[in-house]
Amino acid sequence: MHYRRIDPQHDRRRLLELHCEVNYACDTSWARELPYAEYREKWLSTSQTEQFLAHFAETLNDPRTIAEWAEDEEGRPIGYIWVVFADVPDYGLTIAEIADFWVAPECRRQGLGMRLLERIERTATGLGANLLRSETGMDNTASQSLHRKYGFEPYRVAFEKRLGTAAPSAGEERA
Repeated sequence: MHYRRIDPQHDRRRLLELHCEVNYACDTSWARELPYAEYREKWLSTSQTEQFLAHFAETLNDPRTIAEWAEDEEGRPIGYIWVVFADVPDYGLTIAEIADFWVAPECRRQGLGMRLLERIERTATGLGANLLRSETGMDNTASQSLHRKYGFEPYRVAFEKRLGTAAPSAGEERA
């Protein structure tokens, strides 16, 4: 296995595909009601792809950004990491936040996720980070388990409510 820096122009298609896959795995249950093929087709047809690529490229202006493929001997991607940095001077913090993290399905449960997290931690520490953050989907139990095994602790809970589909409150009737 070797690591290669991601080039958003050269790696455009692969980057979009894997970002979409990561998003699907971490999305809300109602978004995942769509089969992945439909989800993918919809996302790839939106302006979000160009917005994502522009944001990704912008983060590369920070030399601390970690954006790498883990590739096998034939150059096939078996892992993908994208880590961005934020400084919070008033608290003496430099946060390394894992923006995307992916392990190829055929490589899961073989220790590659732990090795990628170790690489992220080692690199981020060397770049001055003193806090590592990561998010995953509420239903992505495999990712949550990996995070816990690596020593992450939950620090925030996000809530979401679909509007126009909720049951009426007590005493209310639907029109």
